[in-house]
Amino acid sequence: MAHYVIRVKGDLSPELTKVFPSLMANREPAQTVLHGDLEDQSALTGVLNHLDTLGITIIEVVQLPSST
Repeated sequence: MAHYVIRVKGDLSPELTKVFPSLMANREPAQTVLHGDLEDQSALTGVLNHLDTLGITIIEVVQLPSST
């Protein structure tokens, strides 16, 4: 399992961020930062595809180093 930070353009509503239950959302000016643990690369791809389907612009994706 890896921890990812996904920065997207715009302020995603609470209803929209609930679509990604494994991720937490922090709102920043003109951006939303989704972050959390995802099981594998396939799970990350699923989140990114869902964001793309919703027309949300992805600004950055970062995998944080493991703490173990």
